[in-house]
Amino acid sequence: MPVRDSHRAGTPSWVDLATTDVEGAIDFYGAVMGWEYERDPTGEINYVMAVVDGHPAAGVFDMPPEMLSEGVPPCWNVYVTVDDADQFAGQVAAAGGAVMRPAIDVPEPGPDAAGRMVIAVDPTGAVFCTWTPITAIGAGIVNAPGAFTWAEVATHDNETAEAFYCELFGWEAGTMDGVPDSPTVFTLDGDPVASTSVAPLPPGVPPHWRVSFGVADVDAACAAATANGGNVIVPPFDWGPGRMATVTDPVGATFDVVTLTDWPA
Repeated sequence: MPVRDSHRAGTPSWVDLATTDVEGAIDFYGAVMGWEYERDPTGEINYVMAVVDGHPAAGVFDMPPEMLSEGVPPCWNVYVTVDDADQFAGQVAAAGGAVMRPAIDVPEPGPDAAGRMVIAVDPTGAVFCTWTPITAIGAGIVNAPGAFTWAEVATHDNETAEAFYCELFGWEAGTMDGVPDSPTVFTLDGDPVASTSVAPLPPGVPPHWRVSFGVADVDAACAAATANGGNVIVPPFDWGPGRMATVTDPVGATFDVVTLTDWPA
């Protein structure tokens, strides 16, 4: 089982869902992904942790008023681990991006905070987050059914996005061997960590990061999604390392589900 007790700097390490319906999301993703959940026992923090085999796998939270007022739709967020959140924030502009929220402790300042995060946007307009762990590393399980498996940036300008992320995180850009029309695959010290989108971004859709979750059976996951109020946007298809599909939850957050032929360690 691909359990993690740390994540290298430059590795996507956590994902969470900003939604207008936390309780509905809990029901939906529980049915599709088989998640169990942990809540803040004090009830002070409305951040729900999805759990797979006892390990933190993803988060779910209410969209804050500022996101709603800006017209941001429900969405999945991607976090990349960095060694120093404050230092990283100073590097974003130099690489061509912008910091939307400077480094802050989450959930609150102090040695018991889970971590320190930054919200940033790349030069093409795709928003992403970074994570410097304090007491929480991010996902405790990856690359398994029910777990975060892959992240890809969907943009109208792959060349600019590639240059930005390679400079910022030390990634190298290549392609997937033996896969026709392969997207750009980002590697860190030779290990694949993220990619550009498999499908071109449709006109009018703003750049964004996409999240893929592992499932035991893509077709069954799609059936569960539709039975629980979601929609299948791209039906299941075989591609490259496995079988995948694109789904939206009942309030419109988009994600991919994938079953891999060979699950990485």
